[in-house]
Amino acid sequence: MTADLQNSRHQLGRLVGVNKRENYYELHYATGEIARVYLIANGIFRYWLDPSQEFAETNDMLVKGIEPDPQCFARATAHATSDMFIITTGSCKLIFQQKTGSFSIFDESVHRPRMVQASALELSGKHSIEILKQGKNEYYYGGGVQNGHFSHKGEKITIKTDGITGADGVLAAVPFFWTNAGFAELRNTTATGHYDFGRQNSQLTILSHRTPVFDSYYIIGNSPQELLSSFYYLTGKPFMLPSYALSFGHLGNFLDGSWQEADGKGHEAVRFEDNRYYSRKTENSGRLPSLNGEQDYQFSARAMLDRYQRWGFPLSWIIPNYESQTAAKPDDFAAFASYAQSRNCHPGFWSEKGQPLAHHSEFAAVDDPSSDLTAVNSDLAKENPKAKPLTLVRDSLLPYQSQAALAFGDVSGDWSSIKTQISTLLGAGLSGLPFIGAAAGGKHGQENAQVAVRDLEWKTFTPLFFAIDDQSPLSKTPFAFNNKVSRIMKAYLGLREQLKPYLYALSRQAQDGLPLVRPLLMSFPHEQVGYGRDFADEFMLGDQLLVAPIVNGKSDNRGLSVRDRIYLPDKQTVWIDLFTGDRLMGGRVYNRRKYPLWQLPVFVRGGSIFDLGSRRFVLYPQGDATISTYSDNDQSDYKHNSAQTVIRTHVADSKLRVIIEPTTGYYPNMAIKEQTFLYIYCDQHPDEIQLRAGDEEVVTLTEYGTPETLQRAKEGFYYDNKFCWPEGFKDLGATPRPALIIKLQERDIKQEKLEILVNNFRFANEQLVHQITDAALPLPGKVEVDLDKISAHSLTVKWAQRTPSVQIELNGLLYTGISGNIFTFTDLAANTGYRLRLRYEAGYKVSEWSDLLQVKTKRDPRDFIISNVKVTSNQESASGHQLKNLLDRRMATDWQSTGKPSEDQPLTLTFSFPDQTELNKLIYVPRASSRDGRPLRMRVEISTDGENFTSYGTDYQFKSDCKNKVIGLRGVSAKAVRLSILETTGDYATASGIDFYRPLKYAVIF
Repeated sequence: MTADLQNSRHQLGRLVGVNKRENYYELHYATGEIARVYLIANGIFRYWLDPSQEFAETNDMLVKGIEPDPQCFARATAHATSDMFIITTGSCKLIFQQKTGSFSIFDESVHRPRMVQASALELSGKHSIEILKQGKNEYYYGGGVQNGHFSHKGEKITIKTDGITGADGVLAAVPFFWTNAGFAELRNTTATGHYDFGRQNSQLTILSHRTPVFDSYYIIGNSPQELLSSFYYLTGKPFMLPSYALSFGHLGNFLDGSWQEADGKGHEAVRFEDNRYYSRKTENSGRLPSLNGEQDYQFSARAMLDRYQRWGFPLSWIIPNYESQTAAKPDDFAAFASYAQSRNCHPGFWSEKGQPLAHHSEFAAVDDPSSDLTAVNSDLAKENPKAKPLTLVRDSLLPYQSQAALAFGDVSGDWSSIKTQISTLLGAGLSGLPFIGAAAGGKHGQENAQVAVRDLEWKTFTPLFFAIDDQSPLSKTPFAFNNKVSRIMKAYLGLREQLKPYLYALSRQAQDGLPLVRPLLMSFPHEQVGYGRDFADEFMLGDQLLVAPIVNGKSDNRGLSVRDRIYLPDKQTVWIDLFTGDRLMGGRVYNRRKYPLWQLPVFVRGGSIFDLGSRRFVLYPQGDATISTYSDNDQSDYKHNSAQTVIRTHVADSKLRVIIEPTTGYYPNMAIKEQTFLYIYCDQHPDEIQLRAGDEEVVTLTEYGTPETLQRAKEGFYYDNKFCWPEGFKDLGATPRPALIIKLQERDIKQEKLEILVNNFRFANEQLVHQITDAALPLPGKVEVDLDKISAHSLTVKWAQRTPSVQIELNGLLYTGISGNIFTFTDLAANTGYRLRLRYEAGYKVSEWSDLLQVKTKRDPRDFIISNVKVTSNQESASGHQLKNLLDRRMATDWQSTGKPSEDQPLTLTFSFPDQTELNKLIYVPRASSRDGRPLRMRVEISTDGENFTSYGTDYQFKSDCKNKVIGLRGVSAKAVRLSILETTGDYATASGIDFYRPLKYAVIF
């Protein structure tokens, strides 16, 4: 291979020869390249093309120390035909085309290709590009922590960590993706990459990396779990969290800044124990914080621990020097650590720029994405020999799952960030990074108590749950607001404690390829609607809880949040509201549901069984269900010291059967003889309850009339018609409802199998009764789409109201909970055709369907953003907030000036277009994370030659909110536009972006 060819961009030539070596196949190409094919394990193959032909392990490789399985190689067969070379291993055929040089994988077990290259590799001295064929219904996941994204079909992602936490930032790039076709690929490089999953061409997937070496692992599997497990085989299984890390944590800085007395009227003022208000300042000019009260006790880390305990807020772990510029003195940290441990709180240490860990720290947090996590965990192991090590990172250059969890907080804490973070956490789990969390309330922002509550509520159901305080003038503690808000937040911190056994079992499942936070596709793979982004604002926690966070400020006239588009999957499943017990039938999209501030939309899947610890279980019986509880010694040797208990339920013919198998496994100090408590939701009093314990005779359990008498009894049950779980929400408004409370006497849990039979059992049966079409109901009349209200992501339907409610079927999905005579569908896909029809609803009766309507949404406005725009300014930009950020279309980045604009000294931004360009509007996107820098008054000037400018209209006035500022430019044709900022909030100007749009095209009805 000549040097000129190696460095120039070219396509891999035809396959001209193959050699079978000791443990790999060697492929030779007409363009001079040599590639190696390794059979790593069942369903895992490595294709390695090195232009230098050295095939040496290098530092930029992700996979190290994984040797190919000699048995796979020995069992494989290979043969050549007139036009291809085929390696057969297991059910897979690796097919190398001789003429084109392309490659595909055919799986005999499913009788179809898993992966097909559309053409041969494209290579150069700087890049390597692979192009795959993309199926119409093939969806793509992975890429690491891609903020705001989890399902990538039609999108392009960047494989490069940038440390930016907002939308479109990348906190941890992973060159790994997988598809629902049962195929995954891991590029074995840390070089920057770009993955185009059909954005440029919907029939192709284009994968490029900035390296001439093409080294890729191909993975075949029949489920996401299998694909992720194989990814872990190559890069390491997720570590196991210590149980305390699943409780609420606090990251604070008690070494920098100061507190100054304030008047108590602003959001930034905090009331302290001396009954005075203070605000946080960055300069050290007031009363100083400290770890132990060395300066002033009420501003110390110890005082913060006291606050959590005094007000009854569970706190399990704390970092007192988070992002501090002042080094913690060893003796001071040791004294604080001892104090924290005395209050059952685990102390951690923030290490910046390789700073050694302080003695007595139980876990670590590091700032450098290139940190040696192995060394950090080794230091923790030396400090705490038996404990599971825990290291937190805020971004990472490598797949970190085997050594750390990712905790980030540079988010604004506003409505828009909630949707972004849901997709971020989903995408991380699907990339093999299951342990991740975002700070409740964000690191900045949280001016709005409603947003603060809603943000903390949904994050109760995420892998890591914590607050970051002291990084902005606003307090982020769960008791920062009034008593009403604090009571709600306290209840959710308590709920987190009740869910810990469930979360701990999910943490163990994560090691086998099941993330804690899951998209619908993992729990309901038969429903295609879960594969895309249609319902990206809801998620499963394990397989038993569906969480649909409140993601905007929409409310009714009573102040109740209104949540539309809650999709509950599977028409054979009943979903139960966690707090009210409302039962909803699956397979429908629910709309206009009302939620008071304390209530998060959380739904329990029918059949669920929750382990509350200490042999206490809450049951929601439906059909057949099985769970396996998990517990261990919570130490580093947990793999050899764990226990599991299988519980099965079966409901049929008005009978409930519960089987608790003997516990398997053991760990030191595990209780062998325990009582068992079952809390079983039901709809009516049972006839009788029978028990068989091991080989004993069947006995009928005695019923007791009060909880107190049952408590004193050895064994029996109590029918409680006002049972309320989870605890802590009854006073807030949760609905008590009937449940059986069964108490079983102490038995050997490793020896005794328990079988409970409940006769005359009924729970949620009527919810699965299908609705009846009633010919007496009138046919829907005057059903139409409002053509004036079609946008890229919404459409409005009208009809003649003849019943209180209607159902609308949109692209096969049934939308219910719709009243009145008008409804707007939101969050639709742009430039997409929709088919809809409507029917009237009256109880369990429905009318015939209306005629089918077809409509197409408009193109995405972003398609009309003008590209190749250049911008200059008359003022320097602040460090880290470059001018170019205005035009990068990423809401995660922003621009900030260094000075305050005024009428006399305006800040000018001059935008130049490549050619004379017809304009429609400009949109100024304010930075949401801070109130400072938002524009209040601006002036626009137009130039047709790029040099001479004339005023356009009068000065534009704006409110100081974070809503987009729109200036209409319809009919304007310009070579350049000058924007003069005359007045802002604060002492500078900021923006997340400024975009110019061409005239829009309209949707078409067909």
